[in-house]
Amino acid sequence: MTAGGRRRRFGLQARVIATFSLGAALVSAVLAVSTFYFVRRELLSQRTASLLHETFVNAHLVKVELGVPPANIASALSSVTTASGVRSLVYRNGHWYSSSAAMSGTAVPAELVRSVVDGNVADQRVLLDGVPTLVVGVPMPSIGVAYFEEHSLTELASTLEVLGTVLTTLALATTVGGALAGWWASRRLVKPLNEVVSAASEIAHGTLERRLPDDPDLQPLVASFNEMVTALQGRIERDARFASDVAHELRSPLTTIGASVELLDSYKPQLPASGAKAVEMLHVEVDRFSTMVEELLEIASMDAGADVLHFTDVPLAELVQRTVAGYDPAIPVSIPAAARDTLVRGDKRRLQQVLLNLLTNAQTHAGGAVGVDVATDGSWASISVDDAGPGIPPHERPHVFERFYRGAASGRRGDTAGSGLGLALVAEHVRAHEGTVRIGDSPAGGARISVLIPMERV
Repeated sequence: MTAGGRRRRFGLQARVIATFSLGAALVSAVLAVSTFYFVRRELLSQRTASLLHETFVNAHLVKVELGVPPANIASALSSVTTASGVRSLVYRNGHWYSSSAAMSGTAVPAELVRSVVDGNVADQRVLLDGVPTLVVGVPMPSIGVAYFEEHSLTELASTLEVLGTVLTTLALATTVGGALAGWWASRRLVKPLNEVVSAASEIAHGTLERRLPDDPDLQPLVASFNEMVTALQGRIERDARFASDVAHELRSPLTTIGASVELLDSYKPQLPASGAKAVEMLHVEVDRFSTMVEELLEIASMDAGADVLHFTDVPLAELVQRTVAGYDPAIPVSIPAAARDTLVRGDKRRLQQVLLNLLTNAQTHAGGAVGVDVATDGSWASISVDDAGPGIPPHERPHVFERFYRGAASGRRGDTAGSGLGLALVAEHVRAHEGTVRIGDSPAGGARISVLIPMERV
């Protein structure tokens, strides 16, 4: 049971293997038990018949010996025992006799003795001193005695023990074989599902051209899945084209508006204070709008797959130092000795834009960057930007890289606090480099945004 009280469900492959294993175990157990039972019954029947015949022959010899006076029981039994190698006994008038002398008692069951004395031929399997034994009794009413023989069944018991061991081994082997057959069948069974999972994973990572191959057994699923992906791809392409078209259409009026704002800006000294303030605010908004349009065009280009990246071996430490120095030389850069020669395979311009967007985000929303760190961890290289802000609450972190998301704090900064596309571009560029972005807490008290990119070599 899980912590929530639900019974744990095993995977499809595990259930198939368990079904095959239990089925093989059940069938092999039934076959082994039934085989052992029938073989044991047949062997016992044959052995009992053989021993009964042998006892009848010996009993006739004893009867002949005892029928000739002077009758000597010990002598008669001795001749039979020597001939057959079995233990022979005679019961007469409540006394037992063997080949050696009279006996005070015997291990022959009392019920068997009574049945033979009553004139019935009888046999019974017993344990004598831990040895399985068949006791056979033959009545001799003409001479007033009952004749008994004890035949050891040790050889038969050994044979049955070997048979049981062989059948048990075969049952275990059959169970293992069933498990292996289940493993093979489950792999064949889940192979199409694994292809679905693989295709879904590739589509989730942006490979919208991925489709499932035809499979007669999964034709409805394959057809529905491929239709869904085709519809999704068409929707994304339409949205990307729409965003691109809108951004392109906005460029021309924005250029005109920007030129007009520049012209108005040159007349600010001649305007009243309120007019100059309006022109200044208009200038800020037009700049922000222009930046948003450029970023939107870039995102639309990436969504449409038209964005071409030029990958080279980029010295990460050098790129970070130059980019930070060009943005604000006052921001400290920490590069340990182990990371100074780090190379990553990437597009240099895009990596610079990633770092610039992180620095701009810190400046716009968190009081500026207070440090940039370069580090290596295994096969990954990281760039971390620490800011001077209050940090990013955990519930907001999953949404920070969404498009047009500016967080709950944007209301306190005013509507001019960024376009909400800068970190979305960071996520897109890092994803194109097969990397990832993380948000944590800075040792300085603010937020730390870290970009992890696979290293080419160290």
